[in-house]
Parts: sequence; structure tokens; C-alpha cells
Amino acid sequence: MPRQRPRTSNKQMDRTDLEKAFNHRVQTECSHKEAAEKFGVKKTTLVDAFNRSKKEANGVTYVPVPGKVNMVFTPEQEGLIVKYTIQAAQMFYGLPRIEVRRMVYNYAHACKSKSIPEAWERNRMATTDWYYSFMERHPDLVLKAPEGMSIARIVAFNKVNVETFFKAYTLALEKYQFTPDRIFNLDESSLSTVMKPCKVVCARGKPVATQVTRERGETMTFVGIISAAGQAVPPVFIIPRARWNPTFMRNTSFGSKGILHPSGWMNGDCFVQTLQHLHERSGSSDENKILLIMDNAECHMNINVVEFAIRHGIVIVTLPPHTTDKLQPLDVSVFGPFKTFLRALLNDHALMHPNEHITVHQLPEFACDAWTKAANPANILSGYRATGIWPVNRLIFPDEAFVGAQVTERPAPPEDFVVEVGPPSSDGANSSDGEDQPPASQVIDLPDLSPTLEDDPDDPTGTAWPDPGTAAPGPNTATPGPNTATPGPNTATPGPSTATPGPSTATPGPSTATPGSSTTTPGSSTQSTPPSITPEAVRPFPKAANQRPYGKGKKRLRACILTENEEAIVDLRVKAAKKQKLEEKKKAVAGKKSGVPRKKKPAPVPESSEEDDVRVLLDDSSEYSDDSEEFTESSYPFLDKEPEAGDFVLVRLALEEGRGVGTSVCYVAHVLVTLEGSRLNLSFLRMKSAILRNTFTFPNIPDESEVDAGHCLGVVKVSKGATKRQADLIKVFPPLVPFNMHY
Repeated sequence: MPRQRPRTSNKQMDRTDLEKAFNHRVQTECSHKEAAEKFGVKKTTLVDAFNRSKKEANGVTYVPVPGKVNMVFTPEQEGLIVKYTIQAAQMFYGLPRIEVRRMVYNYAHACKSKSIPEAWERNRMATTDWYYSFMERHPDLVLKAPEGMSIARIVAFNKVNVETFFKAYTLALEKYQFTPDRIFNLDESSLSTVMKPCKVVCARGKPVATQVTRERGETMTFVGIISAAGQAVPPVFIIPRARWNPTFMRNTSFGSKGILHPSGWMNGDCFVQTLQHLHERSGSSDENKILLIMDNAECHMNINVVEFAIRHGIVIVTLPPHTTDKLQPLDVSVFGPFKTFLRALLNDHALMHPNEHITVHQLPEFACDAWTKAANPANILSGYRATGIWPVNRLIFPDEAFVGAQVTERPAPPEDFVVEVGPPSSDGANSSDGEDQPPASQVIDLPDLSPTLEDDPDDPTGTAWPDPGTAAPGPNTATPGPNTATPGPNTATPGPSTATPGPSTATPGPSTATPGSSTTTPGSSTQSTPPSITPEAVRPFPKAANQRPYGKGKKRLRACILTENEEAIVDLRVKAAKKQKLEEKKKAVAGKKSGVPRKKKPAPVPESSEEDDVRVLLDDSSEYSDDSEEFTESSYPFLDKEPEAGDFVLVRLALEEGRGVGTSVCYVAHVLVTLEGSRLNLSFLRMKSAILRNTFTFPNIPDESEVDAGHCLGVVKVSKGATKRQADLIKVFPPLVPFNMHY
């Protein structure tokens, strides 16, 4: 904390009395003591005032006591620091305490402050004493622990997406003239039999208060539906069970519906049943349509859902992705109180029934009681009003609400994508006429301040500025728009400015003037002044380096009237066909693993020579498949040829050692060389399986020997492995089942 010496007395002097005593002595020429006693000030203080006047003025003019001469920043500069820190926090990139101290130190050097303490120079940051004094001088600043925020939510909630949604929404309102009682909002929320405990009263000093709960509970999906007239539709529960039990919906609200699903999560089929529930409660039809506002979750984007909605008069308007926390009434004002009431009910039940756990049979009952309390007309109407859905208010969100999206802002997409699925045209045009338009606001990278702020002998301010008509680089420089007046010396162009408020646009104040130019509005003439250095010039706001190009990645369904968007419906049909094909493929794989026989497709046998037959790939669909007839030793189909180098032969030899000495067994061998005297130099293979008797491999240590050609039963037909894994495998077909093979 800053050092503040406590006062040892209550003697305080009014500075106005000192000035009165000074002026009285000047007018009456009385003594210091007489003037001091008359106005109740100290004589020495009055003497110091006259000495200060003689030193800094003419001796008869009162000079007030100088303020804090050692202040590092002026009040205006501290105001800019406060504004910068608040704006950084609004952009979801707030500065920690140590980062604020570093930024302040660099800002002090950029402002060329003459009162930078030595402690700042040693640590290259402001001291903690200055930081705490700064926080006390500005009570609107406070140090808080931030909550995590998804980057997808920050980026998605921008002015373009909000305008896209309201364009589709108002188009549906104007077309069908919906009244508030025909406008509905639907969303899901997860419920658990074990929720976060409520706060309890306990002894001070204990680090953590504990309460008896289950370690893990069961979850189910709760579906809430509300209308813009302040009414709530009975809820729907997705219960994690496969069989129905009447106790699931015991003591629930009249009209509530339970849907069974093994996982308890929403999917396409369960959502169709949910729409059936809404259709029954609202009485929708082609003559009396309803408007349903929902997010574009995966379980909602189903062709069966769209077709059901079209048949039963339900007009669906989807919300932009990752914007439900701002644009969905249920998330804004209903689900929060609902979870609070539900947690209190579960906590009360745990206190009244110790050692008794809540099950999925009881959870719908507690949820309905909490829903009745939370989904009241006041909360529902507040949610629709806060989102601007009813009454319709396109400008419900100020420009400060979109400041977080400016970190990753990029040029606006084409206007015709409002009711389209997928990215815009491949040429990347930003307008319908094909001309590239600049973004609404643009952050310009700042150059180093040292070469910019050089002394110029022709510039009385000591600052070198660009040529007239050229905007000086800086974070507060507005990007010229189509209707923006071009600055220049003594040039006036009437017309409104199109600069958009935001962190990267022009801000009213001394820092928004363009150096080297004068701007004149109708009826007045004002000469611009050089801008002061801002903290943003020292530490620019975060800005994404690479802008994401359009048309990259999978298609994202934006806000649109889903039931009337032909391209979206076609895309959902294609998606459903792909999903069905994938499921059929999974079933086929599962059937193969379970041992269910599958039909084999006969492969055509090309006409080839015997040499080509040796190089046939390992394939069960050959002419000698496992389903072919059984052979004997005499009927086995050997190749009709004499053994040659490179052939594979079946050799019968008698065992010379080990068990079964003298027994004749068969081997598969590779002919290396044909020798004189009807002898063959063979390399023997090892059999992989004694049951199949069709797969062989060469041993790690070659087993070579000379054998008389009379022991060769014949040349067998083989295939070699085509993949790297099967490179060392030799498959013989048909299998050598009739022979007594050595294993």
C-alpha cells in the first residue's frame, strides 16, 4: 500500500485565509504578525508566501503553493491510462497488475516525463506504491479475477452476425405478421442429480466448507420453451433410460413430456418429438403459423426436423453460432434463475432427507417446481426485451458490446449470405458489385516513436509531422470511408463522417486530430492540433495477425429462415445421406467382426501366363477360394510344369531327428537354382498356421539344402504380399490341407 503518514494533530489551514492575509498586508502595509493573527494563519507561512511571490512574481501578487511537483503523469495522461485499461478489459484481454506497471513505465518514457523515479528505472516498471495510489485515485478501477471466455463467442458476437439475424427475423415477421404469442424460443439445458451446493454459514478461518453430496450424478436434458407474450410451455425431459417408468413424470407440471434415450442427450429423433410437443401445445398449422427461434446445434440441423416444421406450420429462424448468451432469451434471463431455484430445492431435500440420494425418477419433479418459479412473465419478457427480439430493437447492443470482436475483425462478408449456407463466392468479393471494400474499422500498426518524434527546425512544436493531406499513423486514426472528408490544408468538405466508434477508430478528443491538416465544418473553422501520445501507441491493443479467408473449412449455417432456405435444406439432405451411408458401413464392419458371413463378390480372372500367376496379389476372391471344393493328394491342382528357378514347390521328406523320426512330412520351398543330375537347390519356408495351411514365410536364418527332384510333388500356385506388412508372406492356394505339413 502507498505510504501515508497519519496526522499527529488536527491543525489545518484554509488556503483562502492565507491569500486573504497576503492581500490584507499588501493593502494595509501592516506587519506579518498582525496580518497572520487577524486571519488565523501562521506567521512563518505568511512569510513564505511573500518570499515565493518575490521569487516568482513582483512581490505583491499572491502565488499559490505549487501542487505535487513530483507527479509522473498529468491528470489528463492518467485519464488516458484509465481509459486504456478499461477498454482492454472490455476486449477480454485485461491487463494483470504487473503488466499495468510495465505499460505505465513505458508510457512515462514515451511522454518524456521528467519525474520518473529511480526505482522505476531499476525494475523497469512502476512501483507497487504508485500502483496502489493510482487505484485509490481512480475508484472506478478494481482488480478482479476474470472468468474464462471462449474465443468462439468473442469472435462470433459481432455487428455483422447480429445484423444478419435481425434481417432474417424481421423478414419473417413482415411476411407472416406474427404476434407475440406466436413467437417462441427453444433451448436445451443439462440437469444433474448432483449440483453445486449452496453457500453455508460456518466458522471463520476454516479454509473450505464441506457438505455431503454424491461424487457423481446422472444427467438428463431439459428443454425449455417460452413465448414473447410471457408464457412458458410445459417442459420436455430427455430421460437416460431405455424403458418407460410411470414414476418419471410423477408430480410434474401438467402437459410435461418425457422422451427416452439411452444417453439422455438430445438428437435428431428426440428433437422431432420435441417439435411435436410444441405443435400440440401451440396449435400450429399452415393457416396459423408460429415462429421458432433456436440455435443451430447439431441435433437441430436435421432434415427430418425441417420437413416436420414445414408440414406443421413452424417457421424456424436460426441464431448465429456462439451468440446464444446474448441473443437467446432463455439464456439471458430464464435459465439462470431456473438453475438457482433448482439448486436450492435439491439442497433443501438433502437437508430434510439425509443419506438419501436424488435419482432421475425425482429430478423432473424438482425441475418442474423450479421452472414454474423461474419462467414467470417478468423474467420471460425481460429476456425478449434485453435481446431486442420483442419489441424489435435492432440497436439494442451498443458499439461497446462488439469491442471484443475487433481483435479478429476482418472485412464484412457479402450481404447476400444472409439466407445462404456456406462461404461466399470464391473470388472473395466483399460487395455484390465485385469491388473490394475496406473494413469498417482498421487498426494501423504504429512505427517506433523515437524516429517519429524528432526535432524539426521548421516546426515550433518540436515534432516532425507528415506532409499535409497524409494521415499520421496511430491507433486512433480513422480509416477513410466513402463519405469521409479528405483532410488537407485549409480544405473543408461538408458531410458526416463515417468513422465507426471502437478501439481502432477516431475518438473525440485531442488525440483524434490529423496533423498537418485543418478540418472545417459548416459554420465554423477549427485548426487541428497535434495529438498527444496515448497508451495504445506504447502498447497496442491485441490484434490477430492473420485474417481467416472465406471458404476455408466446413460449411457453417448462419442465421437464416431455415424452413425457407432451399440451399440449406439441400445441404441437410446431402448430410443425411452421408450419415446413412456411414451407418451402413459401420454395420457391415460390425457384422464382419461378429462372424456373420458376408457375400463375396467374384473377381474376374484375367488371361495371363504362368509367370504372371505367381505375382497375383493376396486376395480371397481368387478362383481357388476357401469356399471351393475339397481336394485330396491325388487331385490337388499343381501347375503343369517342371520346377524352375524362382518357382515354389511342395517337397516331401522323411524326418531324420526328433519326434516321429522317419515320418514323411511336406515342406514348401523356393527353388534357387536347378542343378545337374535332377537336383534342386531349395530354400525352405515355415508355415504360419497349422489350421489354414496356406500362408508361409521365410525364416530369419535361411534354411537352404540340395534335394533330389524326385521328392518334389509339384509346383504350387502362390501370391506374394503387396503391402509392406505382407511383403514377407507367401500364400499358397488352394490351401495344402490334404498334405501332412511340417509345422
